[in-house]
Amino acid sequence: MTRSEYTQASLTDRPPVSAEHVDGAALDGASRRAWTEEMTVRPFGDGYLIDCESGSQYVSLAPTDCSCDAATDENRCEHVRRVAIEINLGRVPPPAERTVPCRGCDRQVAVSAANSPPALCGECHLEPGDVVVDDEGDGKTPLLVVSEPGLPADVVSLPDDGRTVAEYPGNDGYPPGEPVVEAVYPQAVSTRREPQRYLFPLARLSRPERRGRGASDRDGKRSTRRDGTATLNAG
Repeated sequence: MTRSEYTQASLTDRPPVSAEHVDGAALDGASRRAWTEEMTVRPFGDGYLIDCESGSQYVSLAPTDCSCDAATDENRCEHVRRVAIEINLGRVPPPAERTVPCRGCDRQVAVSAANSPPALCGECHLEPGDVVVDDEGDGKTPLLVVSEPGLPADVVSLPDDGRTVAEYPGNDGYPPGEPVVEAVYPQAVSTRREPQRYLFPLARLSRPERRGRGASDRDGKRSTRRDGTATLNAG
């Protein structure tokens, strides 16, 4: 599952407060510099890279250390303090998380470093019960999502079919690494039998309220498109 959302604006050199806001405050020199100096903080490896007036510094938090050699557990430098400030303000992810591009729109999202599901922002992530439409269809007929985005389309194979979802006619215009979403047509749901399930590349589906806008958001991830839907017979 994706965590909090971070955009490129999070990686900013803008200080948390201006210098005049801390005038008169009981702050030591390192704390004052951490709050007021221009520094760009971004996740890097297991720590954080800080670009500032003195150059580039690398900060790790377990244990606390900084390449400026001025940080100790008892006396933290301005770089370590700035990382802590940025984390608390939500402008960079905490150490247990990492930022990666959303698979749907490329905006930056924070995910657990141990997570394997596809990284998706809140707008692109789909959950069971969400209503979507097929961009290759009429764009109006609703589909009901029954599974979260999962494995890539070039990995998911169709039962009784030698092709993958990526190879299915109509899906070759989408990136083969698109996560696969499983959906059904609500009108086909019955208490007498399981409805037929359909497998879609994530980029092929849009929320009705984002129809048109959502499709154009991902144009850079598509090429030519042709009709066709991969199906999975349930039950």
